[in-house]
Amino acid sequence: MPPLDAKRSRAHLRRRRLRGRPPYAAQRRAQLCGVVLVSFLCLVAAIPAWAQSPPSVEYQVKAAFLLNFVKFIEWPPEAFQNEKAPITLCVFGRDPFGNALEDIIRGRAVNNRAILARRINEPGDLKSCQLVFVSAAEDKRLPEILNNLKDTSAIVVGEGEGFAERGGGIQFFLEGNRLRFAVNVDAVQRARLRVSSKLLALARIVHDEGRPKEN
Repeated sequence: MPPLDAKRSRAHLRRRRLRGRPPYAAQRRAQLCGVVLVSFLCLVAAIPAWAQSPPSVEYQVKAAFLLNFVKFIEWPPEAFQNEKAPITLCVFGRDPFGNALEDIIRGRAVNNRAILARRINEPGDLKSCQLVFVSAAEDKRLPEILNNLKDTSAIVVGEGEGFAERGGGIQFFLEGNRLRFAVNVDAVQRARLRVSSKLLALARIVHDEGRPKEN
């Protein structure tokens, strides 16, 4: 039988190791966040161009991106009617997603808020949205959309040429044969949003058109 002093020494070492470990809940959250980020990194790095693929494939991929954007953006409390209000993803005008958006968000929640999808045809009805997607077919209406969302905390996502530099929050674009996205940090600041540095690290950072260059 080991001497009593040896037992006490081993017990003391176990206690020291346990004190050095993070609480299980915090450790679990960190692990889950890491899994989400790794999945998003894989999504960004490995999507081939869809020049020869059906349009539905393109928008299945973009729907997955929208869900991941929501996971890495924090809205101010005043962006919601109450603590239980959902995060609403709105598609303005022409809808290229079919059922892809509903399929990807079904049963999902972020920060204890459900995620809902809505179709909006009038810019004046967008103020209840936290994220607004504007397809290339509706790109010419961006100034009208932004005007109606002034002083709100909606992030506007689009795919038209120069969308982000013209005031949109996030723009999809192809680089080589990979889907990428740009983030307009001026638009993010206007909307009072907090965007994870992990998301920004994957993005091309842009500013508003005509913004004076910093010295």
